[in-house]
Amino acid sequence: TEEIPIVGTAITSFVDAKLVESDEAPGTNVTGTSDMNPIEAQVNLLLQLVPDAKVIGTIYTSSETNSQVQFDILEKVAAEKGLTVKARTVSTVNDIQQAAQSLVGEVDAIWLPTNNNVASAMPQVVGVTDEAGLITVCGATSMVEAGGTLTYGINYYYIGYDAGVMAAQILKGEAEPATKAVQGPKVENMDLIINMDADE
Repeated sequence: TEEIPIVGTAITSFVDAKLVESDEAPGTNVTGTSDMNPIEAQVNLLLQLVPDAKVIGTIYTSSETNSQVQFDILEKVAAEKGLTVKARTVSTVNDIQQAAQSLVGEVDAIWLPTNNNVASAMPQVVGVTDEAGLITVCGATSMVEAGGTLTYGINYYYIGYDAGVMAAQILKGEAEPATKAVQGPKVENMDLIINMDADE
């Protein structure tokens, strides 16, 4: 439909998903909340833990637009900090353990995006990284709860809550999707989560 209002949530880039003309002025019947990571802050966190890091590894699903967007930002941030990125792309959850194993010995730490396949396979990733003594900085708090080392990242509860508020405003006639800006995660709702049980 191009008429019924749509409020999306946890969409990394509404623009890259071709849902809106811009975040500031959607221009369509779609708006909502983004789950874009504070990637630079996460890389800074990684460097606090591994100050001598030169190479960062990452794993993501190549067919997920949201993951490609995050990877592109990671490469830019890493280049600005003099870091090299080694990526492994996967098609399914079944590829992830092998992808993680292939990074061992080639990278100094691992950064993981909010990728559906990677998030669901965190136990397999952690099984490899813990044994190798590699820290994993994750995109979302749930990935740390599943065994990752730490994150300064998004909390999906608040992203969903904010989308609900936007939907209520639209239903009450107080806002229209075409002019209601896409909302990113609020700084005050970012969480610093550290897995004190991580093997490091």
